[in-house]
Amino acid sequence: MKNLLKRAAVFTTVLALAGCSSSGSNDGNTDPSTTTADKPFNVVLTTAPVGFSPLTTNDAPSTYVNAQIYETLYRRSMDGSSYEPLLAKSEPDCDEAGTTCTIELQSGVTFHDGTPFNAEAVKYTIERIKDPNYGAARASIASSIEEVNVLDDTHVELKTSYPDGVLIAKLAHANSAIISPTADQAQDLMTQPVGTGPYQFVSAISGSEVKLTRYDGYWGEKPEIKDVTMTVIAETSTAISRLETGEADFLPRVPVNQMNRVKNIANVESVAESSSAITYLALRNNSSVNPKMADLNLRKAIVMAYDPDGYIASVDGYASYSRSIVGPTLFGYTSDAETYGYGYDLEAAKKLVEEGGYADEPIVFLINNRPETIALAEYIQSNLKAAGLNNVTIESLEWAAYLSETQQDNRYDITVLTWSNVTGDGTEMLDPNFHSVNSSKRVRYDNAEFDALVDASKQTLDSAERTAAISAANKMILDDAVAATLYNQYQAYAFNAAYTNVEMDAGGVFYVQNFKLK
Repeated sequence: MKNLLKRAAVFTTVLALAGCSSSGSNDGNTDPSTTTADKPFNVVLTTAPVGFSPLTTNDAPSTYVNAQIYETLYRRSMDGSSYEPLLAKSEPDCDEAGTTCTIELQSGVTFHDGTPFNAEAVKYTIERIKDPNYGAARASIASSIEEVNVLDDTHVELKTSYPDGVLIAKLAHANSAIISPTADQAQDLMTQPVGTGPYQFVSAISGSEVKLTRYDGYWGEKPEIKDVTMTVIAETSTAISRLETGEADFLPRVPVNQMNRVKNIANVESVAESSSAITYLALRNNSSVNPKMADLNLRKAIVMAYDPDGYIASVDGYASYSRSIVGPTLFGYTSDAETYGYGYDLEAAKKLVEEGGYADEPIVFLINNRPETIALAEYIQSNLKAAGLNNVTIESLEWAAYLSETQQDNRYDITVLTWSNVTGDGTEMLDPNFHSVNSSKRVRYDNAEFDALVDASKQTLDSAERTAAISAANKMILDDAVAATLYNQYQAYAFNAAYTNVEMDAGGVFYVQNFKLK
């Protein structure tokens, strides 16, 4: 029998992550002694969730909410080094071919609407993900699964079209959380979510506030914190002010250029540490506003004009840089990747611009309207101008509109994209972002040879074969200059010092269930 869970742990070995934290004294605005488990735990989000269905949303704010409500069959460990059973009771038990796997499920689990969690619910969820009419955000999660069979209430059988080396990673992804069949057929999960998690939905004001409360019928360890309120405060400075006044208990996303301010707040703990997340520049080589983007030399000039060291210095060093799109903490990364693609070389960029006559080519730079993204885009625009590209226009959109618009044809030439890499697997970076069939269609890279390498990277359980395929695909996309790393993110967050065990996992997800009062 194939031991997939242990193999997955080997596949996702994560490099040591450097981190630092600080905390203020206990003589400021907030008195921790007044904090109790019955006091609502106040989370401040700087961007509104798109919705509350784990299958059809894939943005970080929605995941922050949904991770408290829903659960997956497996979960990535907090340090990112392995996967652990959650709604599954144990690792998949697969035949020698690795294409028929049986998963034993937890018993005695119910959804918040009273529907029993069982093999039928797992079958229903996977089939919804596979249904092209359902609109799953990550249909690639179930692309290898040809058949789902219910053996009994606590055993489900998956038949796959190939030995899927990424199976557990995909079943641990937030977009594979198990949903209630009853609720999904009776209501819109985007506005009325129902899961098996430790918290259940109470109410929401669109774009403003979400309220959750502890689910008393939860099958696992009961959370100490009873009620959770997630409030959307778009202005970062205002959000941080709420930490200062004690109105907020947790800010899961602190812009790194605000860390020095946060570190000086009394009674607040702040953390800045390396993570798996990457921010990269996407360059459309087809289906773009400007047909000149099909020229490799123009794309190379754009990539080579970007100075990563200058940007990292501008955020006080709270970021790092690897040339590889498959980051250093992901399975499939090799040190050779630091030679792939094109590094910063302003003089070479200038030469390409001059020789190609690109100086006045109009380039549409579409971004979201987060302040830190705008600052990054303006920095990139200045880099491109230094290389002689004089006609770069920045257009910013509100978050939900940006997610929609970046999937449209003829909408942009370059954009800034972020990927959290929640699975820790290189295939799960390349497949959903760049594959011509399986991706979100934002970059619109269409390369059959690249697709074949990505497919090969997931169609084997052999780690060496997987690494070789991921590395080759990584090199191809960097050499084609359709993607280039801008920076590898630091995960920066802050919380009320009255609480402990507040942490985010390597993919940038948090679980209030784990938080404790000091």
